[in-house]
Amino acid sequence: MLALFDLDGTLTRADTMFAYLRHVVGTPRFVLGMLWLSPMLALHKLGVIGAGPAKAMLVGHFVRGRTKDELDAAGVSFADELELLLRPGALERVSWHKDQGHRVVIVSASMRLWLQAWCDRHGLELLCTEPEWRDGRFTGALASPNCNGPQKVARVRELLDPEAHRPISAYGDSSGDRELLALADEPTFRPFRSA
Repeated sequence: MLALFDLDGTLTRADTMFAYLRHVVGTPRFVLGMLWLSPMLALHKLGVIGAGPAKAMLVGHFVRGRTKDELDAAGVSFADELELLLRPGALERVSWHKDQGHRVVIVSASMRLWLQAWCDRHGLELLCTEPEWRDGRFTGALASPNCNGPQKVARVRELLDPEAHRPISAYGDSSGDRELLALADEPTFRPFRSA
């Protein structure tokens, strides 16, 4: 059996990208950066700038040029903060699937920069939006399409044959998870809200 979990909004109460960026650069620089980026964020909300380009601009603004070692270390320290963002009952459900011997994969539009260390901590596979590296430094660009909507299922199919892993459970909370939930035999929309 296969268990597929969206992260932001499904397992967590808040968006991990903003929490990670604040964690890396500190609150004053984060607030100033968000003010600087507000025109771009408004254009994204209006649909003028897509999610992938907006994500690259936002994350790149704060951490472009930093080394992989530096950002990996930030991801490790952020893993503790990510634990505090989890919805009640979310990690217990992930652990239940693991205890049943199911293959558990986090499928997220968030980036490996801040998810890998947390997934490693819990022994979870990760499919996500990939950062681009050049000469050991983050370029500020994405190395993969934004892992959202149909791209989530495309990435799952790159990793494995879903038909060989049925039944499939999937957990999501937004329109960006629609295709992932449709892939599942046991889809769960907006779980962990009353736990």
